[in-house]
Formats: sequence, C-alpha cells, structure tokens
Amino acid sequence: MVSLVGRNTRTSGEVIMELGASHAIQGIMVLATVAGGYAVVKSNLSRVMHDLEDHMKNAEDIREKFDARLDNAEQERGKIANQVMTLKGINSPTELKLLHRELEGLQKDVKWITKQLDQLSHAHNGKHPPVKDT
Repeated sequence: MVSLVGRNTRTSGEVIMELGASHAIQGIMVLATVAGGYAVVKSNLSRVMHDLEDHMKNAEDIREKFDARLDNAEQERGKIANQVMTLKGINSPTELKLLHRELEGLQKDVKWITKQLDQLSHAHNGKHPPVKDT
C-alpha cells in the first residue's frame, strides 16, 4: 500500500490516504479505456479520411464533367449567336432594299436581252441569206 500525507483544510489534522489494489485496477481501467478510445478514434479517423479522399475525387470528377458540358454549351451558344447575327445582316431592311434593287436591275437586263434576242431571231427567221462571191 502507498500512503499519502495531506492536509485537511477543514481541520488542521493530518489525513492519511491509502491507495490500494482497487485504486490501481481503476487506474489501469481508466488507462485502458483511454487507450481503447484512442484506437477507436484513430480507426474512425482513418476511415473518415479515406471517405473524404473518395468524396473529393468524386467531386473533382463531377466538376470536370460539368466544366466540359459548360464549355460545350458556351461554344454552341457562340455558334448560334454568330448564325443569328449573319441572318440578321442578311434580313436587315437596308440589305433587303439593296438586294431588291439589284434584282430589279437584273430583271430589266433580262427583258432587254430577251427583246434583243427576239429581234435577231426575227431578222434571220431561222435562215441565213445566201452569201455571194464577188
């Protein structure tokens, strides 16, 4: 047995405390409980860290896929915006006005050429006059 001498604050006498086998067993049990708790925490922490790494890897994969889809969507949006701008330019009132004037000019030219062709066809009537040797 181990004896400890201490002072009692209520009385001025000495108090003798004895540590017995039961105290030693309780101390060992407390140490065993703390050691067991440490082992459980260490095991759970290792598992949680592994799960966290898996979660981070999955989140990174999902983010990369999302970024790729977002890039594709932005490219398609850019293409569509370019096509809309092209059609906007083609169908603008000023551009249509120019195209209609150009078409009107072409139609006048076709009418004039058709008239000239009719005159040439009528003049020859499908036959050439005989050529005289002189």
